Amino acid sequence: MGAVIVVDAFWGDSGKGKIAAHLARRLGVTYSARAGTGTNAGHSVYMENGKLLKLNQLPAALVQKDSQVRVGSGVAVDPEIFLRELEEYESDFDLKGRTKVDYRCPVITPEFRKAEAEDNGLAHKIGSTKSGTGFALSQFVLRKAKQAKDMPELEGFTTDVAAEMNEACDRGETVLIESSQGTWLSLALTPDYPYCTSDNCTAAASADDVGLNWKHIEEVVMLVKAVPSRVGEGPLPFEISKEEIEDRGIAEYGVTTGRPRRKASQISWPHLRYSVMLNGPTQIALTFCDHLDPDVVGIRDQGKLTRKVMSLVERIEDECGVPVTLVETGKTLDCIVKLDRR
Repeated sequence: MGAVIVVDAFWGDSGKGKIAAHLARRLGVTYSARAGTGTNAGHSVYMENGKLLKLNQLPAALVQKDSQVRVGSGVAVDPEIFLRELEEYESDFDLKGRTKVDYRCPVITPEFRKAEAEDNGLAHKIGSTKSGTGFALSQFVLRKAKQAKDMPELEGFTTDVAAEMNEACDRGETVLIESSQGTWLSLALTPDYPYCTSDNCTAAASADDVGLNWKHIEEVVMLVKAVPSRVGEGPLPFEISKEEIEDRGIAEYGVTTGRPRRKASQISWPHLRYSVMLNGPTQIALTFCDHLDPDVVGIRDQGKLTRKVMSLVERIEDECGVPVTLVETGKTLDCIVKLDRR
């Protein structure tokens, strides 16, 4: 089939890990690859049995046990986090025999984490996660960073991800690329600089992170969060108060930092249209619909979705000219409704 890219329309925290995991299983992908900047973004998935996966380095699509799990060369790798996640989820997913990082990945060191924690501007003004990702990438640009191939602890876990992904597509196999953060946090594209991340977070950037030839891109699944949110500093259109968040029972907390997520009352349509322009999605996944309308919690049948949710689906399609094909209705991985809109 080729490559399927999962990307976020707004400021992150939209459920990319869950949607990627769902698609990886449904499509039976050969490769599941993590794109993005590094370990500064967490992806979480509540499995059907209620077990929570929390991942900062590996793609959540690793739940597809027949896939090879990869981290692209544009992603900063923290060996400690990489090895910890391997160990934590080995018994559930048999990861060690199928998980590798690109040998060219820049490496996050303890010194980089310390430097970010001590940088007052990053830690307080911008709201950095202090993962060391930004420092690692800056040293990579200066050609001073170590790469995965230089790290003894990663011996046996490195490969040429770009070659593997492109060759798999040449064979007609399906690969999935799981981006991180969100389009409006893109370093070179957001108007909110410096309140952004360390690189771009678009579909094209995600393909570049894993070295994928653009001709292999078959689908771009863009996530639209029904109740947009943002962690850290920077503008958030239609932001609501902490009190309203609590009153509505829709409080969220960041996977990486545990910080409360700021939330909006509605989608900003100009922001969404711009994201469509940048990413060129072929389909849209509408997530966190249970925060928009509690009456859809746990629904798995298209015919049972409420008028409120379906009205939003129709508005998104009218605004974007892109079909909404997935609707998320609750926490666990099975709370996803597949829509026949194409």
